[in-house]
Amino acid sequence: MRNKPFFRSALTLTLFTILALFNHGCETETSKPETTQAAAPKEATKLKPFVLLAEPAILHPLEHPASALPHWQKASSQKPVLLLLSNDPFLISTPDEKLAEITQALQNNPARLENFTTADPLMFPNMSVDYALRQGWFSQLAWALPLRDPLATLSKDKLTEQLLQSQLIDQGEADSMSVSENWAVANIRNTEFVAAALKNLPKLDRPVVVHIDLSYFQPLYKNEISTPLFPLIFQTLEELRQRQLNCLAVTFSYGNLENRIALDVRFIGEVIKQYVEAPATIDQPVPANWQRQSEALYLSNFFQKEKIRELFEAQEQDAPDSAWVKFNLYRSAAEHKEGTKALDYMAEAVKLDPVFAMEYFNLTQMAYEKGRPDEAMRMLRLAGEALPDDPQIKLQIAQMAVELKEAHAAAQVVKELQELPWSNIYYPQMPEYLESFTDFLEQGGGKGENTPSNNQKDDPRRQRILK
Repeated sequence: MRNKPFFRSALTLTLFTILALFNHGCETETSKPETTQAAAPKEATKLKPFVLLAEPAILHPLEHPASALPHWQKASSQKPVLLLLSNDPFLISTPDEKLAEITQALQNNPARLENFTTADPLMFPNMSVDYALRQGWFSQLAWALPLRDPLATLSKDKLTEQLLQSQLIDQGEADSMSVSENWAVANIRNTEFVAAALKNLPKLDRPVVVHIDLSYFQPLYKNEISTPLFPLIFQTLEELRQRQLNCLAVTFSYGNLENRIALDVRFIGEVIKQYVEAPATIDQPVPANWQRQSEALYLSNFFQKEKIRELFEAQEQDAPDSAWVKFNLYRSAAEHKEGTKALDYMAEAVKLDPVFAMEYFNLTQMAYEKGRPDEAMRMLRLAGEALPDDPQIKLQIAQMAVELKEAHAAAQVVKELQELPWSNIYYPQMPEYLESFTDFLEQGGGKGENTPSNNQKDDPRRQRILK
């Protein structure tokens, strides 16, 4: 197993590491989000509160926070607090032109919110909380900041500067903010806002909706020696349990499809789900496969490849249909330079959980950097087979086909892309780019030359490796 960071940095529109609120700024322009009239929830049936981590509850594991909107809406008539455990507040402004369409989708076809990897997405995940607050669903947003030092002193200037430059608040919202030593309050999207380390948040007397994003653990984790991952998880759950929250819903998002979080820690979703749905097990011994995972994480610091492989093989014996266990075995085989065996394990992981196909992008990049465009193309096509609705993969395939001097194949893919309904909000220049791509191919391009320059902004979901 490679000793590498588990958590990737947020990309493009997402907030930088929370520690930057105290140390750094960023270089994007501000934008002022508009407010809209609250949308009435589809159903006004009141949800029965439960005490989080004291009573069994349903955890809704989701790929990204936009998929949580239907669950949040069901609680909206009770005006709960949204308790957000995340390294990103998901407050990028939702385009005004999309608000009515999103509201209609929530009423008639919530599944549309789940797929943002299309040519015409309704919204991106980092707009989720913005949309919910602008609909008036919550009485308060309580943002649990993932700070290693919960006693760290917040700087109002640095906090507001970071939020403004990241386009998460407007100037009026920044002016409303006040900061004490370790917490901040403001009015954001006409909603009460408080931000602090989890243990420093004020008592939440109103019913709450809890959303945990996997990025919450990103700034908290340094390495397995100084900040072991499982104790971080258990500490967070214990802090939540001690609060005795009257909860209406619990949602959880992974962030892997957005490339915010590495696949290595996807197993954390299973851990959170276990304890939310069966809180009595918190005080019981840790399941064997989690104990093995913890040992493997620790041993990776000492290059114990053989021992780690033994642990992963034991995991597979106990859980032969676990995608994250297959992914562990893929990592181990790759570490042993067993390429074919590694790809076989990857294929098994992807068959069980297609999100693991995101790893093919890493393999594409590795092959490309090694001067193997043919192998890079093979990895891209594997990604496309697992994630067939993602047009950005098809675009990369077309670009790679040019490098491989496969002009006819590139032209076929570009034609398919031109038939898609590209969003004039999120991808306004894509039709023009595809037309120039077609012209380039018709004029004899596609014999190894570079493809036309794409002035389209980077894919808002994740960085791409091809130009």
